[in-house]
Amino acid sequence: NISKSRGRLLRAPPRTCNTRETRPVGDVPASFPRVLEPRAREPPAARSTPERRAATRQRSLSRLFEMFPAASMTSRVALGGAAVRTGANAKAKAKARARPVRAAISEPPAAPASEQVPAARGAGRKKVVVLGSGWGAISFVKSLPASAPYDVVLVSPRNYFLYTPLLPGAATGAVEERSIVEPIRRPIAEKGWKYYEAACIDVDATAKKITCRAADPECFDDKGKDCEWHTFDVDYDYLVTAVGAVPNTFGVPGVEDNCMFFKEIVHASRFRREVNERFERATLPDVPEERMRELLTFVVIGAGPTGVELAAELYDMVYQDVAKMYPSRLIPFVSIKIIDLQEKILSAYDRRIAEYATDFFQRANIECLLNKQVGEVKPDAVVITDKITGEKSEVPFGLAVWCSGIKLNPLCEKIMDSLPEGTQENRRSLACDKNLRVNGSNGSIFAVGDCATIVRPRSMSKAMELYKSAAKCDDAGECEIDLDKDQIKAALTKGVEEFPHLEEVVNNIDDKFAVFAQANGRCTFDGFSKMLTEVDNGLRALPATAQVAKQEGEYLAAFFAQCDGDAARLIGDETKFEYNHKGSLAYIGKDAAVADIPGFTIVKGIAAGVIWKSFETISQVSVRNIFLVASDMIRTKLFGRDISRFVD
Repeated sequence: NISKSRGRLLRAPPRTCNTRETRPVGDVPASFPRVLEPRAREPPAARSTPERRAATRQRSLSRLFEMFPAASMTSRVALGGAAVRTGANAKAKAKARARPVRAAISEPPAAPASEQVPAARGAGRKKVVVLGSGWGAISFVKSLPASAPYDVVLVSPRNYFLYTPLLPGAATGAVEERSIVEPIRRPIAEKGWKYYEAACIDVDATAKKITCRAADPECFDDKGKDCEWHTFDVDYDYLVTAVGAVPNTFGVPGVEDNCMFFKEIVHASRFRREVNERFERATLPDVPEERMRELLTFVVIGAGPTGVELAAELYDMVYQDVAKMYPSRLIPFVSIKIIDLQEKILSAYDRRIAEYATDFFQRANIECLLNKQVGEVKPDAVVITDKITGEKSEVPFGLAVWCSGIKLNPLCEKIMDSLPEGTQENRRSLACDKNLRVNGSNGSIFAVGDCATIVRPRSMSKAMELYKSAAKCDDAGECEIDLDKDQIKAALTKGVEEFPHLEEVVNNIDDKFAVFAQANGRCTFDGFSKMLTEVDNGLRALPATAQVAKQEGEYLAAFFAQCDGDAARLIGDETKFEYNHKGSLAYIGKDAAVADIPGFTIVKGIAAGVIWKSFETISQVSVRNIFLVASDMIRTKLFGRDISRFVD
């Protein structure tokens, strides 16, 4: 050891590393490690051998580790010809290197390093392919543990999840579009799974293989059309279908050419752009009043939750923001109309909610054209027919939006065609058992969300029993009386609590009753049976809502995790999905809403509006989205909506 003292170099006696006291080597206690170890000199030939030199280095390093605690060692040394890192910090880094590298990749990297891919990965594991990136798919992916013995591949042409309940708000600037979308790669990457941005175009249930097509991004437009770019196949052990549904035009001429659909974020973006464009056109000089009235007439077709909330958000935009920034002469020409076949808006909700919402719209000067059936959509007018009187009329519009109904996704039709004949009789959605297994797939295909319906033989039997009881029928079906429409509804309503699906049957009897009723306005038991079969074939067991799809996705993920890759349990387990209805919410404008909270009460007005905004904020799928939506709502309240229009 060399120490410097007063500018002179002095040779100090050796000392141990963990004491400041200077001792000769011979005086060091036996419990202390020694810096120098006396050893006999050996002949030069013996010392020069490589084996001897390696052994000497090993002994020196061993003594060095004894002198210095491992926690203080951060240097890099050579041991046995391999570079290693010592100390606690090195141990943590070595443990991090031992973890599998998790990344959302389209294909595994070529020649992956052995320490990056665990040996068990893929060995004896089941491959689960998920189709879609909506509520059902995102709930399944986020709820399935990464430790479950499955290799998951998600396939969807849309690389983000869309929070659909706030789509009307995004269409008017109440919230920004980016605030209600979450990249699908984020949950995929967190669990080390894969994502392919492609559309599934065919399913071979026998070979357990899907065919996918990727699209050139430059080929997309507002109507979702694309062009072929790359086609490939993906094998699977289990297929989870969560592709949702598509808008249903019900065969009405002119809808696709003259109406906007409202289901995707591109539709909201287009609606926002089109509304702003019409106000800008109306402010130009020398625009006739008739043209201004035509430009500023907005028609929403369909008075379900989506149509009602879109009309309400548009109303808020016009009277809270447009009225402040555009000439006041425009406001008298603004007209918002909503058309529906039912006698109330939000007809699927509780009767009290439907009545309150209808009255609220009428008081807000949103024209409700109810009991009207759309027969045709012309380039500048909607042709409607009064359901009661049969009278036809035309409703001029500057912008029309179609929010009326959904139908089976074309991909589901291909799945049905690939399954054994007779297993899929309901052509409106994939028929599943109570465990969400698609009938006829032998337990290899599951379906969640809008594309699935659960077969309910017991609820139909219950309906028959209720009719027999009300009509005083015997076992052979001979009844003392025949029931009219109101009596049938009253009878079926008694079974709604036990079988909630019967409520949807009751709501859809109006359209079918006249076909199966007798001339006296009553329906026999035989006619009722046929009517019930036809109504049931066109219905779903559960409503097509985000709430249902989310619960189904979470349940299916828990079921897969519970089965732990056991094929026999996945095919034959008798557990079943139980839907838990948590209530209904709808925004109706002017900071008001309606809320049906089971087991509590029905809330209407501003209080329900606070509940609606709070719920839609905290229900986002990530903390990032929660903060973005909350900040957007605060910004809109303080500074108003951004009505800028970006022109291509």
